[in-house]
Amino acid sequence: LSVQRALNVPRLPSDLFDLKIPYEWTLGLRGEPFLLVNEFYDNNKEKLLIFATDWSLSFLSTCSRWHSDGTFRVTPLLFEQVYVICGFSEGFMIPCVYSLTTRKDETAYTKIFRHIIALGESRQGVCMNPTSLTCDFETAAIKAFKIIFPAARVKLCFFHFSQSLWRKIVDCSMSSYFIRSDDKDVTNEQQEHTRYWFNGAIGLALIPPQLIQNTWVDLMDNFTPDTAGGTSFN
Repeated sequence: LSVQRALNVPRLPSDLFDLKIPYEWTLGLRGEPFLLVNEFYDNNKEKLLIFATDWSLSFLSTCSRWHSDGTFRVTPLLFEQVYVICGFSEGFMIPCVYSLTTRKDETAYTKIFRHIIALGESRQGVCMNPTSLTCDFETAAIKAFKIIFPAARVKLCFFHFSQSLWRKIVDCSMSSYFIRSDDKDVTNEQQEHTRYWFNGAIGLALIPPQLIQNTWVDLMDNFTPDTAGGTSFN
């Protein structure tokens, strides 16, 4: 099995300098260029790969709304993440640019956005001018986007917002308040109050900004669990 695999799949690189991408793997399904950026930076310590097609760059330039997210589960060896930028237009969300990065810092994200602008101009003669970016709570990506597109708005993803609040619940050792069990230390009434309090925290993202402070104060006053974790969460 190992011999057969070696005949069909290149060996895994031991480091970034050992990474060799076969020419046919740099092309899209129709034979068009797909790997558009393959560079080292920071004294050859970091690497950035950017994949896109001319069509996807052209489509992205027509989109005022961009969405981005990083993922780690499918990230290849030697890289930190796969970072995807999607364009939203006429009800369709289409992945347009895929980046492989060895870092998740402001420098890496700034390079990605600068390359997207340059690629659009050089390959398609188009201008990238998004008015908004919806993303997770990656501070470095937000800062980089604001530097490159200062007039655009950054909107934070509601799903990631909810996830971050749940992680805070876990950090505060309060997950037992959300699990049905025979634990006599947490009554059904306490669980109901805690769920209402937590769901209220999530719901703050959905109400007008001018109502947030008073709404959250009411929730804290009436439903905060009488625990150190509840105080820490607030």
